[in-house]
Amino acid sequence: MLVAVGLVATAAQAQDPAREWELPSKGRLHGSKAVIENQPCCGASRNARVIHPDTAALAKWAGVAARDGRTLMLKLADNRTLKLTDCDDQSGCEADDTRIHRMVDWWPQHRLYVVLVGLYEESVAYLVSERDGRTFVATAPPLLSPSGRQAVALVSNLMSGVDLEIFDFSRNPPTATKITTMPDCNGAGPNSFLRPIPVWTDETHVTFEGESPLPEDKPNTKQLLRVEDGKGQWQC
Repeated sequence: MLVAVGLVATAAQAQDPAREWELPSKGRLHGSKAVIENQPCCGASRNARVIHPDTAALAKWAGVAARDGRTLMLKLADNRTLKLTDCDDQSGCEADDTRIHRMVDWWPQHRLYVVLVGLYEESVAYLVSERDGRTFVATAPPLLSPSGRQAVALVSNLMSGVDLEIFDFSRNPPTATKITTMPDCNGAGPNSFLRPIPVWTDETHVTFEGESPLPEDKPNTKQLLRVEDGKGQWQC
């Protein structure tokens, strides 16, 4: 087990009450074109000759998710289907309305789909409940802890800065808490938290690994985040 010594500080964190699990309304869902239809899902994906980034994921989860051209279909309870339709310049959408939906994973233990949503210059992730189609916007596709009870999602780059979330899946519905302060470990530089990759070392600890493609970035891999009950504590 990884043992941390030195700085121990409770990370400032906040829940945003405006970020809720939502259902499609008037054909829209968090800015995406979306509807829930009273028809079963899912058969084989159509336009199979077109290779999409989520082709492998759709093949893995055949029967619960499929694609029909620009539309991603997700199986919901009671023989219903959530349809998410891509919107980009090729389909007549303006740049600030871009939404490209790609299946990432299906978590049977939580009955949740994970969908990567490409925006004009950035991306987010949707967590979609198989029970009723309610959907939550996450910073990025979350990384589950070994037990699956917790998760972290991280975006870290020069354009977006650092956006780190902790998810608590023991709650119904699951909750997300944003970490609003970064650690200040000895020797940390201004770019010390750019482009790390979160890795669970056990059920309650996350370390950050990886190398930056830019030589001037010096990621600090000594940073350790303790996660428990949906809250985080920095350790260095």
